[in-house]
Amino acid sequence: MADIKIIVDSGSDIPQEIADKYDIGIISFLSLFGEEQYVQRVDITNEEFFDKLESFDGFPTTSQTPYGDMYDFFSRQCSENKSVIYFALSSAASGQYQTANLVKNEILEENPEADFHIVDTQTFSLYIAKTAVHAAQMAQDGKNAQEIITECENYIKTWRAYLLVDTLKYLEKGGRLSKAAAFVGTMLDIKPILTIEHGLVESMDKLRGKKKLLDKLIEKIQDDPDFDADNPKFLVVQSDAEKGEETLEKLRDEFGEDCIEMYGEFGPLIGTHVGRGAIAIIPRIK
Repeated sequence: MADIKIIVDSGSDIPQEIADKYDIGIISFLSLFGEEQYVQRVDITNEEFFDKLESFDGFPTTSQTPYGDMYDFFSRQCSENKSVIYFALSSAASGQYQTANLVKNEILEENPEADFHIVDTQTFSLYIAKTAVHAAQMAQDGKNAQEIITECENYIKTWRAYLLVDTLKYLEKGGRLSKAAAFVGTMLDIKPILTIEHGLVESMDKLRGKKKLLDKLIEKIQDDPDFDADNPKFLVVQSDAEKGEETLEKLRDEFGEDCIEMYGEFGPLIGTHVGRGAIAIIPRIK
């Protein structure tokens, strides 16, 4: 029996090779295109998702893991491991965290000895993935579940997202941006810089024009008084591989070859709202 099992959901966008390396479990949300239902990371790849997103007449939705599937998954994990820690997607954006707690209560009624912990990360994407890796490394070092949770609740706050989208239409379709704001932004080439605040994606600033947006975004990060310029580290996540590679190159040229801590791609949960062409740079802050 393993000591501590770290779990994330598909909203973490954790690269599969990293999940495999650290034996991090993944539980998936569902993507719904009308009557068609897909289990994220199982029934549909990220590339297939963005293809369908662009060709779909309506607006796809995301659904939390069905209760029965969640119960089966966590019950098995609790029986196979001494402790289980699930770093859940922000409860402000999804009912997944609340449902997981209902599942936890049922598991504990049947197995009071189960050591099952659920952490509301109040974040999304590689914030969660990087924290899960940090937790797995602590587990390998012999830390107990409560030590890991306490450390990781602080660790996840040492990153700050700067997200730039290529098109405003998916933010507008998903209700994250009004039709008027989307129209004006498109006409005037105004792109919002998004971040994560209070468990939700919020507007932080804006950039204007179409040229050198990536350079301007990196300048914004450098101007952030909380940016750790003495030890610059970044997470990068994208829904456009070419733009992602360009971002990696620019960051390495500016901050050194070892500045990238994790690189991944947006999955369906975030991708539903940002579409293709989005890029997020998540620097370490003081």
